[in-house]
Amino acid sequence: MHRLHCEQGLVVVLYNLIYRWQHWRFSQKANVTPVGPLYQQPVISRSQLFSNTRFLVIDCEMSGLNPKKCQLLSIGWVIIEHGRIVNATAKHLLVHADRGTGESSKIHGLLDSNIAGAKSVATVLMLLMKLIPGSVLVFHHASLDLCFLQKAAVENFRCPLLFSYVDTMMIEKKRLHLQGNVKGLRLAQCRQRYGLPDVMQHNALSDAVATAELLLAQASYLGKPENLRLSDMLLSCAH
Repeated sequence: MHRLHCEQGLVVVLYNLIYRWQHWRFSQKANVTPVGPLYQQPVISRSQLFSNTRFLVIDCEMSGLNPKKCQLLSIGWVIIEHGRIVNATAKHLLVHADRGTGESSKIHGLLDSNIAGAKSVATVLMLLMKLIPGSVLVFHHASLDLCFLQKAAVENFRCPLLFSYVDTMMIEKKRLHLQGNVKGLRLAQCRQRYGLPDVMQHNALSDAVATAELLLAQASYLGKPENLRLSDMLLSCAH
Protein backbone atom coordinates (compact mmCIF):
# COMPACT_ATOMS: atom_id res chain seq x y z
CA MET A 1 0.00 0.00 0.00
CA HIS A 2 2.83 2.38 0.87
CA ARG A 3 4.45 1.67 -2.50
CA LEU A 4 1.16 2.38 -4.29
CA HIS A 5 0.80 5.74 -2.54
CA CYS A 6 4.39 6.61 -3.46
CA GLU A 7 3.80 5.75 -7.12
CA GLN A 8 0.59 7.79 -7.19
CA GLY A 9 2.42 10.70 -5.59
CA LEU A 10 5.14 10.56 -8.22
CA VAL A 11 2.54 10.57 -11.00
CA VAL A 12 0.95 13.71 -9.54
CA VAL A 13 4.33 15.42 -9.27
CA LEU A 14 5.25 14.47 -12.84
CA TYR A 15 1.89 15.67 -14.18
CA ASN A 16 2.29 19.05 -12.48
CA LEU A 17 5.92 19.38 -13.58
CA ILE A 18 5.06 18.72 -17.24
CA TYR A 19 2.21 21.23 -17.12
CA ARG A 20 4.34 23.92 -15.47
CA TRP A 21 7.33 23.29 -17.74
CA GLN A 22 5.12 23.64 -20.80
CA HIS A 23 3.59 26.80 -19.33
CA TRP A 24 7.00 28.31 -18.51
CA ARG A 25 8.42 27.45 -21.92
CA PHE A 26 5.66 28.94 -24.08
CA SER A 27 3.45 31.24 -21.98
CA GLN A 28 5.19 34.49 -22.95
CA LYS A 29 4.98 33.66 -26.64
CA ALA A 30 1.40 32.34 -26.29
CA ASN A 31 0.10 35.50 -24.64
CA VAL A 32 0.29 37.42 -27.92
CA THR A 33 -1.50 34.69 -29.90
CA PRO A 34 -5.01 33.18 -29.86
CA VAL A 35 -3.53 30.32 -27.77
CA GLY A 36 -3.03 32.72 -24.84
CA PRO A 37 -6.22 31.84 -22.89
CA LEU A 38 -5.10 28.20 -22.67
CA TYR A 39 -1.98 29.30 -20.81
CA GLN A 40 -3.97 31.41 -18.37
CA GLN A 41 -6.23 28.63 -17.11
CA PRO A 42 -5.31 26.82 -13.87
CA VAL A 43 -4.03 23.27 -14.04
CA ILE A 44 -6.81 20.70 -13.62
CA SER A 45 -6.22 18.55 -10.55
CA ARG A 46 -5.95 14.79 -10.85
CA SER A 47 -8.08 14.58 -7.70
CA GLN A 48 -11.01 16.32 -9.40
CA LEU A 49 -14.17 14.24 -9.51
CA PHE A 50 -15.28 12.71 -12.79
CA SER A 51 -18.84 13.91 -12.16
CA ASN A 52 -17.65 17.53 -11.78
CA THR A 53 -15.62 17.52 -14.99
CA ARG A 54 -16.55 18.73 -18.45
CA PHE A 55 -14.99 16.52 -21.12
CA LEU A 56 -14.36 17.66 -24.68
CA VAL A 57 -14.15 14.48 -26.76
CA ILE A 58 -12.24 14.89 -30.01
CA ASP A 59 -11.40 12.81 -33.05
CA CYS A 60 -9.36 13.77 -36.10
CA GLU A 61 -9.07 12.38 -39.59
CA MET A 62 -5.81 12.87 -41.46
CA SER A 63 -4.37 12.32 -44.92
CA GLY A 64 -1.95 9.78 -43.44
CA LEU A 65 -0.20 8.74 -40.26
CA ASN A 66 3.02 10.75 -40.62
CA PRO A 67 2.60 14.26 -39.15
CA LYS A 68 5.67 15.48 -41.05
CA LYS A 69 4.14 14.68 -44.43
CA CYS A 70 0.38 14.52 -43.85
CA GLN A 71 -2.32 16.99 -42.83
CA LEU A 72 -5.52 17.25 -40.83
CA LEU A 73 -8.63 16.74 -42.95
CA SER A 74 -11.46 16.92 -40.41
CA ILE A 75 -12.10 17.31 -36.69
CA GLY A 76 -15.17 16.20 -34.79
CA TRP A 77 -16.04 16.83 -31.16
CA VAL A 78 -18.78 16.50 -28.57
CA ILE A 79 -19.01 17.51 -24.90
CA ILE A 80 -19.78 15.39 -21.83
CA GLU A 81 -21.20 17.28 -18.83
CA HIS A 82 -22.42 15.78 -15.55
CA GLY A 83 -21.77 12.32 -16.93
CA ARG A 84 -23.98 12.81 -20.01
CA ILE A 85 -23.22 13.38 -23.68
CA VAL A 86 -24.60 16.77 -24.77
CA ASN A 87 -25.68 16.01 -28.33
CA ALA A 88 -26.31 19.68 -29.12
CA THR A 89 -22.57 20.35 -28.78
CA ALA A 90 -21.60 17.90 -31.53
CA LYS A 91 -19.55 19.50 -34.28
CA HIS A 92 -17.91 18.21 -37.46
CA LEU A 93 -15.59 20.49 -39.41
CA LEU A 94 -13.72 19.78 -42.61
CA VAL A 95 -10.22 21.22 -42.89
CA HIS A 96 -8.63 22.56 -46.06
CA ALA A 97 -5.49 20.60 -46.95
CA ASP A 98 -3.42 22.00 -49.79
CA ARG A 99 -1.80 18.62 -50.41
CA GLY A 100 -5.12 16.82 -50.81
CA THR A 101 -6.49 13.67 -49.21
CA GLY A 102 -4.23 11.20 -50.99
CA GLU A 103 -4.68 7.47 -50.49
CA SER A 104 -6.40 8.07 -47.15
CA SER A 105 -9.67 8.79 -48.99
CA LYS A 106 -10.13 5.01 -49.25
CA ILE A 107 -10.42 4.89 -45.43
CA HIS A 108 -12.49 7.93 -44.45
CA GLY A 109 -14.18 8.71 -47.78
CA LEU A 110 -13.08 12.35 -47.86
CA LEU A 111 -12.18 13.53 -51.36
CA ASP A 112 -10.23 16.55 -52.55
CA SER A 113 -13.55 18.04 -53.66
CA ASN A 114 -14.88 17.76 -50.08
CA ILE A 115 -12.10 19.81 -48.55
CA ALA A 116 -11.57 22.28 -51.40
CA GLY A 117 -13.76 24.95 -49.81
CA ALA A 118 -13.27 23.86 -46.20
CA LYS A 119 -12.16 26.07 -43.33
CA SER A 120 -8.45 26.68 -42.76
CA VAL A 121 -6.83 24.67 -40.00
CA ALA A 122 -6.18 27.92 -38.11
CA THR A 123 -9.90 28.77 -38.13
CA VAL A 124 -10.84 25.29 -36.94
CA LEU A 125 -8.25 25.39 -34.16
CA MET A 126 -9.55 28.76 -32.97
CA LEU A 127 -13.08 27.36 -32.74
CA LEU A 128 -11.74 24.37 -30.82
CA MET A 129 -9.67 26.52 -28.46
CA LYS A 130 -12.75 28.40 -27.30
CA LEU A 131 -14.05 25.14 -25.79
CA ILE A 132 -10.84 23.95 -24.15
CA PRO A 133 -10.63 26.19 -21.03
CA GLY A 134 -12.15 24.32 -18.09
CA SER A 135 -12.37 21.07 -20.07
CA VAL A 136 -10.48 17.80 -20.03
CA LEU A 137 -9.94 16.62 -23.58
CA VAL A 138 -10.58 13.01 -24.52
CA PHE A 139 -9.07 10.99 -27.35
CA HIS A 140 -8.81 7.36 -28.38
CA HIS A 141 -5.14 6.83 -29.24
CA ALA A 142 -4.26 10.33 -28.12
CA SER A 143 -0.64 10.32 -29.30
CA LEU A 144 -1.66 10.37 -32.97
CA ASP A 145 -4.23 13.16 -32.68
CA LEU A 146 -1.92 15.20 -30.45
CA CYS A 147 0.91 15.07 -32.96
CA PHE A 148 -1.27 16.56 -35.69
CA LEU A 149 -3.01 19.11 -33.46
CA GLN A 150 0.22 20.36 -31.90
CA LYS A 151 1.98 20.54 -35.27
CA ALA A 152 -0.89 22.61 -36.68
CA ALA A 153 -0.89 24.87 -33.60
CA VAL A 154 2.85 25.52 -33.80
CA GLU A 155 2.70 26.19 -37.54
CA ASN A 156 -0.17 28.66 -37.18
CA PHE A 157 0.34 30.20 -33.72
CA ARG A 158 4.04 29.54 -33.00
CA CYS A 159 3.32 27.56 -29.82
CA PRO A 160 1.52 24.34 -28.87
CA LEU A 161 -1.85 23.98 -27.20
CA LEU A 162 -1.85 23.50 -23.42
CA PHE A 163 -4.49 21.26 -21.85
CA SER A 164 -5.13 18.13 -19.80
CA TYR A 165 -6.51 15.01 -21.42
CA VAL A 166 -7.40 11.36 -20.99
CA ASP A 167 -6.96 8.56 -23.51
CA THR A 168 -9.65 5.87 -23.61
CA MET A 169 -7.17 3.51 -25.27
CA MET A 170 -4.73 3.82 -22.36
CA ILE A 171 -7.54 3.38 -19.83
CA GLU A 172 -8.49 0.16 -21.58
CA LYS A 173 -4.87 -0.96 -21.87
CA LYS A 174 -4.42 -0.62 -18.10
CA ARG A 175 -7.64 -2.53 -17.41
CA LEU A 176 -6.59 -5.40 -19.67
CA HIS A 177 -3.11 -5.46 -18.17
CA LEU A 178 -4.53 -5.82 -14.66
CA GLN A 179 -6.65 -8.70 -15.93
CA GLY A 180 -3.63 -10.37 -17.51
CA ASN A 181 -5.15 -10.13 -20.97
CA VAL A 182 -3.73 -8.90 -24.25
CA LYS A 183 -6.55 -7.94 -26.58
CA GLY A 184 -7.26 -5.44 -29.34
CA LEU A 185 -7.25 -1.77 -28.43
CA ARG A 186 -8.94 -0.29 -31.48
CA LEU A 187 -12.00 1.80 -30.76
CA ALA A 188 -14.45 -0.79 -32.11
CA GLN A 189 -12.77 -3.61 -30.18
CA CYS A 190 -12.86 -1.66 -26.93
CA ARG A 191 -16.53 -0.79 -27.41
CA GLN A 192 -17.43 -4.44 -28.00
CA ARG A 193 -16.10 -5.41 -24.57
CA TYR A 194 -18.65 -3.08 -22.96
CA GLY A 195 -21.53 -4.24 -25.15
CA LEU A 196 -21.66 -1.00 -27.10
CA PRO A 197 -23.10 -1.27 -30.63
CA ASP A 198 -21.12 -1.09 -33.85
CA VAL A 199 -20.95 2.39 -35.36
CA MET A 200 -19.69 3.97 -38.56
CA GLN A 201 -15.92 4.32 -38.33
CA HIS A 202 -13.42 6.82 -39.75
CA ASN A 203 -15.78 9.77 -39.56
CA ALA A 204 -14.43 12.32 -37.09
CA LEU A 205 -17.77 13.15 -35.46
CA SER A 206 -19.00 9.56 -35.38
CA ASP A 207 -15.71 8.45 -33.80
CA ALA A 208 -15.82 11.32 -31.28
CA VAL A 209 -19.31 10.26 -30.14
CA ALA A 210 -18.21 6.62 -30.08
CA THR A 211 -15.24 7.59 -27.90
CA ALA A 212 -17.52 9.57 -25.57
CA GLU A 213 -19.75 6.52 -25.14
CA LEU A 214 -16.70 4.38 -24.45
CA LEU A 215 -15.44 6.81 -21.80
CA LEU A 216 -18.78 6.69 -19.98
CA ALA A 217 -18.76 2.88 -20.12
CA GLN A 218 -15.22 2.79 -18.75
CA ALA A 219 -16.15 5.21 -15.97
CA SER A 220 -19.10 3.03 -15.00
CA TYR A 221 -16.80 0.01 -14.86
CA LEU A 222 -14.19 1.80 -12.74
CA GLY A 223 -16.60 2.83 -10.01
CA LYS A 224 -19.39 5.08 -8.87
CA PRO A 225 -19.24 8.48 -10.64
CA GLU A 226 -19.51 10.33 -7.33
CA ASN A 227 -16.27 8.67 -6.16
CA LEU A 228 -14.35 8.43 -9.44
CA ARG A 229 -11.46 10.85 -9.84
CA LEU A 230 -9.48 11.97 -12.86
CA SER A 231 -6.46 10.08 -11.56
CA ASP A 232 -8.49 6.90 -12.11
CA MET A 233 -8.81 7.97 -15.75
CA LEU A 234 -5.02 8.43 -16.11
CA LEU A 235 -5.19 12.22 -16.56
CA SER A 236 -2.22 13.52 -18.55
CA CYS A 237 -0.92 16.84 -19.85
CA ALA A 238 -0.34 17.63 -23.51
CA HIS A 239 3.24 18.50 -24.36
